[in-house]
Amino acid sequence: MSTHITITADPAPRQDEVFTESLLAFLGQLHDEFGARVAELRAHGDASTKAQGEAERFAASWSAVVEKHLTEPPCTYIAPRGLARLETRIQADGAPTSAGIVDFGLHLHRNARRLLDEGRAPFISLLGMESESELRMWQDLFHRAEQLLDLPDGTVRAICFSAASIQDEEDAHQDSQAVLTG
Repeated sequence: MSTHITITADPAPRQDEVFTESLLAFLGQLHDEFGARVAELRAHGDASTKAQGEAERFAASWSAVVEKHLTEPPCTYIAPRGLARLETRIQADGAPTSAGIVDFGLHLHRNARRLLDEGRAPFISLLGMESESELRMWQDLFHRAEQLLDLPDGTVRAICFSAASIQDEEDAHQDSQAVLTG
């Protein structure tokens, strides 16, 4: 199966430098392999959908998305939107794609090689993940993306906090503050 990826946003200057045919093919491959699982997450409510109305948080406008990727040096760290969130400006065979897959795919495709050449690695923050099935999908997505881009196994690094670990960290910080001020 070969998904046709299209950009439905109004054209931005130099967008073809960011959204290359190679990138769109990569996103299409990820969509082909993970689209059904993402739809399952969305249908079961496993992934965070409460922020669905914030779909435009990724950038104020399409031009800002393009400009950001043209001007910023390769960064090591991103926090992609959730897998169940929709990216309406990039469509697969006429349907919105997974915002998380778009953010992740764009970052990895544009930055991974340069980061590796500099002795660094791409880190992905998975803050806000709500289920074990979502974590497994991210792990599978990392592994498959590494294969598709011919990157060494384990290139993509994840930073993942659960709500409990964040609370534990806040409690530890408060305990530390009490010791320091006590």
